[in-house]
Amino acid sequence: MKKLLTLLAMVFVFNAHADWKSVFISGDDSIPNFDNGRIAISELFHTLGAYQEFQTHLTSDRNLVTPQVKLATLNNIARAFVGLRVNQKVDGCLLFMTSHGIKNFGFYLSAGYEGKEGAITPDQLSQILDATCGEAPTVLLISSCFSGQFIEKLARDNRVIMTAAIKDRPSFGCSTDTVYTYWDECMLDNIPYNNTWEELYSDVKQCITRKESALGFQPSLPQAFFGKKVRNMAILDK
Repeated sequence: MKKLLTLLAMVFVFNAHADWKSVFISGDDSIPNFDNGRIAISELFHTLGAYQEFQTHLTSDRNLVTPQVKLATLNNIARAFVGLRVNQKVDGCLLFMTSHGIKNFGFYLSAGYEGKEGAITPDQLSQILDATCGEAPTVLLISSCFSGQFIEKLARDNRVIMTAAIKDRPSFGCSTDTVYTYWDECMLDNIPYNNTWEELYSDVKQCITRKESALGFQPSLPQAFFGKKVRNMAILDK
């Protein structure tokens, strides 16, 4: 944690034109679904003309690590946000993260602590975002079981938060018989047809309900939070 806080203290003042800066994370490499989701969501946004520049990717699959795609350790996640150099007066932040979740603990990272499995907790992610994105408009898309646990710690007036499940229930599609998790796939299917994050949340919930009902699964109950400063915010640059 001391190393993490040292990284957070390195935030730069950066005078740039208004832009959205983004981080895409796949937290586990035991199945390809998470990297599939990270890549596909990023490419979809690119196709729609959104979040094309200042984009950082992190993966837990060492075979996919390149100079441009870092290993998804806790320290590298902190470095990624510092590296965005967000000007909080004119820039915005977007985070998409997909993996397994750990009930009452956080978002699973198979390489989380310099190569050893661990997690990023709501408190840790809150520290990172407060120190880097701060007051900038921020969109957080968290795809994992129990991901609703992040809302209480991360809720701010300037943030949109969408999660794949309520804090005490699993989400589905984390298996080898699917290409994407259910929530990631519902996001991919619905992003092009919605104008605001609130509209997208409504359609994704309906999509998830259809998938889970068809298979008799316990509802995962995707959650969302829309801060008062970003109510009805557009899915930017679409």
